[in-house]
Amino acid sequence: MIEDFLSYNSVIDALTAHVALLNAQGEIVAVNEAWRTFSENNGSSLPAHGIGCNYIGMLDKLAHAPHNSGLGSHEDIRIAISVIAGITSVLDGQSAKFQIEYPCHAPWEQRWFLMTVTPLPGGTTVRAIVSHENITPLKAAETEVRAQGSRLALAFSSTVEAIALAIEKRDPYTAGHQRQVATLARKIGQIMQLNDDQLFGLHLGATVHDIGKISIPAEILNRPGALSSPEYSIIRCHPEIGHEILRGVDFPWPIANMVLQHHERLDGSGYPHGLKGDEICLEARIIGVADVFDAIISHRPYRPGHHMDEALRELKQGRGKLYDADVVDAGLSFFTQVSTAWHHAHGPEDENSHPLTHF
Repeated sequence: MIEDFLSYNSVIDALTAHVALLNAQGEIVAVNEAWRTFSENNGSSLPAHGIGCNYIGMLDKLAHAPHNSGLGSHEDIRIAISVIAGITSVLDGQSAKFQIEYPCHAPWEQRWFLMTVTPLPGGTTVRAIVSHENITPLKAAETEVRAQGSRLALAFSSTVEAIALAIEKRDPYTAGHQRQVATLARKIGQIMQLNDDQLFGLHLGATVHDIGKISIPAEILNRPGALSSPEYSIIRCHPEIGHEILRGVDFPWPIANMVLQHHERLDGSGYPHGLKGDEICLEARIIGVADVFDAIISHRPYRPGHHMDEALRELKQGRGKLYDADVVDAGLSFFTQVSTAWHHAHGPEDENSHPLTHF
């Protein structure tokens, strides 16, 4: 038995992680040099560095300590309960491994550790190995990556806002329409449970979905009357022009494709390429529905805005044919909410306020 422990110690002492060996009852039967050093440097009061103590029993005292006892925070208690369950599961042969990250902060630094509990196959006295590895450098790197991601997202957002502002200076209607479509698209995406990263990219794409109109003569964009066939053909070029403008920008989202495809329709009747179904990216399908809704209810140079019921009717009729059914369902859920709130605030006769001003 003593020879077995000497053999174990020679192996675990070579490890940089803090290691303890447990028997079937959860008692610590051996620890390595890294464990002993950490224990001494951090003022541990455990006799013999914890050897002979029951690991589960020590955690159980913390897990069941009264909240006002001062033994640990709510988070400490939560971790203790989780570790007890994990060690027990490994010792009982129900789990092949248990892992948990936890904070172990000191007054002079923030520290994080990864605890791993693994069974020892064929072990007689020693039944499980518990290791605590310092992952503070990894956590610091993760924090820096997140910070860099936030800075990058802010830079992308600022770039898109600058583009939108350039459009606004030239065509106030298009800029206002893009902002409204971006709000609608984000609401639809939230209802469809897109993750935060997808929602951020969707909002950026919707904010500049009509960027290609920057190349269209203002006299065509602001024409109060009906457009001629050649003029309408020019208007229909704006998705491709927008794609040309944005495709060289290395966005981490398919912004250029959102711009290119927002007028495509499920049945292939859209433009510019007559794409069908899933050939159209999800974000473009969402922007397309938001775009149709806002275009119908908004005032245009050549006509007043239509009633919201007309926009809802168009989406219902095109559901599953022109427009993605899931997107329409999510949109109708929100648009109906918009319609109800807007009419409650203004009444049916007030057509001077855009309904999105309330959301």
